[in-house]
Amino acid sequence: MDQTIIELTRDEILQRLEAGASRRRRLSAREMLRLYRDGKLDEPCDVADLLALADLLPENDPVFTAA
Repeated sequence: MDQTIIELTRDEILQRLEAGASRRRRLSAREMLRLYRDGKLDEPCDVADLLALADLLPENDPVFTAA
């Protein structure tokens, strides 16, 4: 089975997070991730792909810091 590998830069990841969070939750990526990490994001399964994408970033990335 052929596997496809897609490489994304930090900026590309952030663009996808921002677009998805804005479109689906009307939130910034930073706010969505903060709510998720605080256990306050309603229906996180609806944005599981965005949360998985965020996991590609290092733990100390600025997007995870409080706004």
